[in-house]
Amino acid sequence: MKTLTVAEAAKKLTGCVRRVYCQHESFELVRNGVPHARLVPVNGSDCNTHELADDLAEARLLTEDRRALGSAIRKGRKQLKPLKNPWA
Repeated sequence: MKTLTVAEAAKKLTGCVRRVYCQHESFELVRNGVPHARLVPVNGSDCNTHELADDLAEARLLTEDRRALGSAIRKGRKQLKPLKNPWA
């Protein structure tokens, strides 16, 4: 997710909206270094694993929340079944 100041986004709003719609880019709008809003595509609100990892790395989580997230991920991995080789 790219970061833009609110002033930059205001100047380039049409271009930003076009990039969000056509290229499925996302922008975080900040004012004085503080995130205020996000501009994300409505038809593709999901993200790929790299974007998720980047967003989680930047997140400010409490220790108990980090542990709960890690536990939930480990639990989810255990529930996944191994992929079958379609050519075997």
